Amino acid sequence: MKNLIFLSLIILSVFSCAPKNYDKPEDLINKSEMIDILTDLYISQQGLQMFPTQQQDQSIDLAKDAVDIMNSYNITFHQFSESYKYYMMQPEKFKEMLNDVKKNLEDKLSDEEKERQKNQKNNLIDLKKE
Repeated sequence: MKNLIFLSLIILSVFSCAPKNYDKPEDLINKSEMIDILTDLYISQQGLQMFPTQQQDQSIDLAKDAVDIMNSYNITFHQFSESYKYYMMQPEKFKEMLNDVKKNLEDKLSDEEKERQKNQKNNLIDLKKE
């Protein structure tokens, strides 16, 4: 989750030089589909970090996965990029979208993983009380 927020902050800083009134693209990806795409991109990124390949640069694998994800949604990189910029120029809406991405990711966790995270959180709370 922290990587998603960090990645978004980096991208936000890159686009911060863009005009504040970024026009709505003609082929804007709707909000719910954009949330699904961002969720899939994050899962792909995490999978590659957990199980890196030795044969090539990880960024190449990430790019290939991103292309596959965009193809599965029948969108182009340009369409994704323009839609992403548009949503990022609306910080409140983008924050809501990232919260929805986080919720999607949490919903995809297995019951075992949810229990493990709950236990970790409880352990941290107990440590703070001591």
